[in-house]
Amino acid sequence: MTRILALLALILMAAPAAAQAPGPALPAPVPLLSRPAPVPAMPQISAGHAAALGAGMFVGALAGSALIHGGALAALIGAAAGITVSHWYWTEHRDDAD
Repeated sequence: MTRILALLALILMAAPAAAQAPGPALPAPVPLLSRPAPVPAMPQISAGHAAALGAGMFVGALAGSALIHGGALAALIGAAAGITVSHWYWTEHRDDAD
C-alpha cells in the first residue's frame, strides 16, 4: 500500500511540471517545390477482374480447406492460390475482352 501511495505522490509532484504552457509556435514550413508532388498511378481494375479474384479466393479457400483437411491455414493457403490462379487467368486470357 505504501508503494502505491509513494507512486501517486510522485505522479502528483510531476503533474505541475507537465502542465507548463507551450512555447511560441514554430513558423509554417516553406514548401521546397512550387508544384504539387505527382500522385502515383493506381492500377485500374475492372469489375470483372474483381469478380474473378473474389471467385478465385472463395473456390481456393474451399478447395484448400477440403484438400488439406480443414483449418484456417489451409483456407488461407487455398485462398492465396485461388487469387494467384484467377489473376493469371484474367490477365492472360480475358483482359483483352474487358
